[in-house]
Amino acid sequence: MAEEGTDHVTLVTDYLAAAQRARTSREAADFEAVRGFFHPDATIQLAAAWGHDPWRVVHRSADEILERLRAPINTATSLTTEDVNVVRAGDDVLVEQRSTLHQDGRDLVSMVCHLFTVRDGRIAAIRAYRNDLGLPQG
Repeated sequence: MAEEGTDHVTLVTDYLAAAQRARTSREAADFEAVRGFFHPDATIQLAAAWGHDPWRVVHRSADEILERLRAPINTATSLTTEDVNVVRAGDDVLVEQRSTLHQDGRDLVSMVCHLFTVRDGRIAAIRAYRNDLGLPQG
């Protein structure tokens, strides 16, 4: 977790580094370190397909976020990311990443955009824009 007064960009980039460590090591202590970056009621929303609601909530707590991070599809050997741009606007931090999913001997590459909202020195929400076409569920 970030110290009081830590810049929002530093908080988010520290979280991304901690998440990468956990995805690589798969150690319980590394996953618990990630938990400290989140408000207990943090949410993750993904941009929805065309319809009446532009968002779909996929995780509603720090526990659910950690459970997803532990999923096999999120291991460092199956998914790698590279931060391309990181920009702050008020309480939000925009992170553009090049994500590569390594699956069945081939690499699927896409750009992903995350908008982190920081409240009280912790990540309160993540809104993600990504191309889910052809990605496996889970």
